[in-house]
Formats: sequence, C-alpha cells, structure tokens
Amino acid sequence: MASGGYGTPVEGGSGGGGAPANSGGAPASDGRGAGKGGAPEGGRRRGGGRRAPDRDGAAGGGAAGTEGRALPQGGHRLGIMKTKQGRPTGEARRQRAILASLASHPRPADRTRPAIAKAVSGGEGAQWKNMYSGVFNDIEGSLVPQGLIEEEGRLPYKRGPRAVQAAGIPYYRLTRLGRLACLSLAEVPDREALIGGLVGDSESGAEKRALGAVAAIARFSPEFVDTLLGDQARAYSEGRAESLLPEGAGGGISREEGEEGSPEGGLARITVGFVDGLAGLPERDREAVMEFLRGIA
Repeated sequence: MASGGYGTPVEGGSGGGGAPANSGGAPASDGRGAGKGGAPEGGRRRGGGRRAPDRDGAAGGGAAGTEGRALPQGGHRLGIMKTKQGRPTGEARRQRAILASLASHPRPADRTRPAIAKAVSGGEGAQWKNMYSGVFNDIEGSLVPQGLIEEEGRLPYKRGPRAVQAAGIPYYRLTRLGRLACLSLAEVPDREALIGGLVGDSESGAEKRALGAVAAIARFSPEFVDTLLGDQARAYSEGRAESLLPEGAGGGISREEGEEGSPEGGLARITVGFVDGLAGLPERDREAVMEFLRGIA
C-alpha cells in the first residue's frame, strides 16, 4: 500500500510537490478538533475559512494520567469503541484504521496526516483527498485529546511560503495508552511487536507478566485475545474499568462487577475453569471434547 508523506501531490497543488503543512499545521489538541474544514497540507480550505492555529513543536507527555480519566460528554473515553446497533460506527472504524496505520509504519514520512489518509482510504488520487478531512478531525479532535496518539515531530518542507517551511509537516506516534488500545483491535496486524515494546517500557512486574501471557495466547488463539481485550477496552471506555488491561494486570474491573453481569471478568473465569477441567480429563475424554468443539466452531 503506497503511503504518502511530504512527497505527495495534493489538491490544488502542482503534482510531486508534496503535502506541506497548513500555515498553522495541526490545531491544538484541546478537544475542539478541526471542524469540517481540514484540508490536506498545502491545500486550500473550501469556503475561505481561517486556518486553525498549530501546536507549538513536538508533543510530549505521552499518555500519562490518561487511564482512569473521567467520562466525557457522550459516555465514551475512547472514540474507537463507539457503536451503533452493536457495530462500530464509521468514525470508530476510521479511527481504528488510523491507529493500525501508525502501529504498522515506523517511518515518520508514513505517519503524516496525508500518508495516514492514504493508508486509511487504500488508494491514491481523489479518494485519499476526500478521506483527509475525516482523518484530520479524528486525529486532532479525538485521538490526540483522548491520549491515544501524539505529535512526535516535524518533517522539513522546502517549498511554499516561509511560514509553511518553518512549521514543517507534523507526524504522529502512538502513546503508551494508544499501544495498549491497539492490543484489543483485530485491525492491528503485528500485536506481538507492540507487546514487546510495552513490556520493555513497563515498570510493573505484574503488568509484564500479564502482557507476556497475552502474547502467548495470541500465538495460538488471537480470537480469544480480541474478545478478552475488546471487552476490557469497552469497559474502560464506558467507565466500568480503570485500565485497558484486565484485572490481573493491576487495574481492570472488580471481580464483583464481573460477577454481576459484565462479560470482562466472567470470560476469563469461564476460560480458566474450562482449561483446568480439560487438563484434568483422561486423554480419550479430552480428544472427544476437542472433536466436539471443532465441529461447532
């Protein structure tokens, strides 16, 4: 999949000139977002609206203090967990694709807004330009304020007005909270690499052991990881959990809450009981159980 960067033609540009930053670049990550007027770097805003002010320099701070934050208006800490009639909304799917793109591309040039829009839209030309406004708003209005991603730095740009050249083109990275959120997304291809980075960063022995267990389970049952961590992420997003990792990692929902009907703790307890019971069966009975389950899977 081709990814842009600063060598990508943009709407209104002359081709091959790249995607320079807006005269202000990204709007401040204060939760207000960019509105519907976000335009590809170097492109014009329709309707003559003023360009949003930029963030000053590379972001810092990461995801510190983001876990356990209060619920915003609308009832979700994480936009990637919003659903309609039991399915992720279009906005949630697009935001998941943005996180997956950032998780999959180490090169800064592949993590600019135009490059992300290309990755999310899956193509060149008008298709990614039409996607750009939504990607812009998702990044600056949701993913940055929610602490899932942050601006890592700026790429130099040598064309256009001096203000554009001085500002450069912002590129983004996942925060620690964003990497934890990606573990619950089936859209992210290489979660084992994410787990390795999280283990290296963690100062908690319990969290390292939990992440190691998740990595081991993902090798033989990624669907189980999707279900377990997906339920946990929904509980966190809805304010029913204080961490994106389950209780055994030092923060998820309480055991009592799980017993009263939410699925996050119940799934793990059912699984532990099943695995313990299966391990205690005679070999012939184990084979019969496995044959039965394979037949209905």
